[in-house]
Amino acid sequence: MSVFLVLALVLVIVLPSPWNVIGAAACLSLFVLEVGYWQRRIRHEKVQTGVENLVGATGVVSERLAPSGQIRVLGELWEARSGSELPPGTRVRVVAVHGLILEVEAVDEAATGTPPAQR
Repeated sequence: MSVFLVLALVLVIVLPSPWNVIGAAACLSLFVLEVGYWQRRIRHEKVQTGVENLVGATGVVSERLAPSGQIRVLGELWEARSGSELPPGTRVRVVAVHGLILEVEAVDEAATGTPPAQR
């Protein structure tokens, strides 16, 4: 709830007439402007969900992939498939999405430049 909306309600109750109506009208006007501002700002944001957000994301194998199993990516469990067998705890990257099944590959530990213990 917006501060301006609460303030308008308080002014209607506390201030004597006609100041309560004037104060409440001013606060309600500011509330409408605030809502309009946030609507315009949010409308131009790129959507952060969907398949396009999964491809390229990294995750961790939760259930052994041989060749299919489960991985945790972006905080969710997904059914995944891999070209090779991968044990739990292996870091993987999503390369494709086929319906609700993610195609993954192991992340090359040497290419990232940090040892597995620091992840």
